[in-house]
Amino acid sequence: MIPLKTVFTCFGAALLLAGGCSTDTPPSELPPLTTVPGSPRVPGKFDWADLVTDDVPAARKFYSQLFGWTFRTVGDYVIACNDDRPLGGMFQRPRPKDQSAQPRWFGYISVSNVERAKKKVIQSGGRMLQEPQQLPERGEQAVFADPEGAVFGVVKSSSGDMPDFLADSGDWIWIQLLSRDSRKAAEFYRAIGGYTIVEDVETNRQIDYVLTSEGYARATVRTIRTADAKVRPTWLPFVRVKSVAETVALAKQIGGKVLIEPSPELLNGNVAVIADPTGAAIGVLEWHEGLLKGGR
Repeated sequence: MIPLKTVFTCFGAALLLAGGCSTDTPPSELPPLTTVPGSPRVPGKFDWADLVTDDVPAARKFYSQLFGWTFRTVGDYVIACNDDRPLGGMFQRPRPKDQSAQPRWFGYISVSNVERAKKKVIQSGGRMLQEPQQLPERGEQAVFADPEGAVFGVVKSSSGDMPDFLADSGDWIWIQLLSRDSRKAAEFYRAIGGYTIVEDVETNRQIDYVLTSEGYARATVRTIRTADAKVRPTWLPFVRVKSVAETVALAKQIGGKVLIEPSPELLNGNVAVIADPTGAAIGVLEWHEGLLKGGR
């Protein structure tokens, strides 16, 4: 298994997810992914996140109160920041009448060639949701659904990628994919992001595979254990918080819902999953050295 320090320093700024919905053209004024001169491109790194929701004002208020995020608006697009660092965006779309999709986050994987990634997605059974397009400050990006319907984007940043660093409170710190076939899903994303796949062989943990690049763990892929068809394959991002217990309590007070309560059996109570008032799921994680030692 990859060392813990490596596993949890995978994100610099931002990540992911989304359900089975399409996306429209993003605003051309998107900020660059990094303003650090000479930043290298880091294939496989999750670099940006968007929230698709039917109630941006409610989501914005919730995340401002929960994580202290600040926001700025570009047209109909809202950019979320943590300590002035852009993390991702939010845009509004009506919820399908048949409830086939609900608000979710989706993120963007750094790639060296967007057209090549597009071909890999189509060849491997995925779907195009947004054609590759050039954005002045951002670079080139596109959005897809994998063969199971989990939504993700790819981006070739014109400014390089944010350096890897241990996330601060309020930053994205981790992401995992829930899949009905974790091995097949890991192979799909290996072809897209150029990952090395590391299999989890420790029986007391529920992580099946880790996607790694450039010496860092980037994501985990876990098998959905329930037969409930309502539990759909999707990506789940995690934000670092100072106290999971306090964050969960606050989330309940401000209109959120707790999907997975903190539990001694799950990382000694240092992790939880909540839903914002619009229904989008997000994980929260209290990080400290040795967190995963002996944990699930």
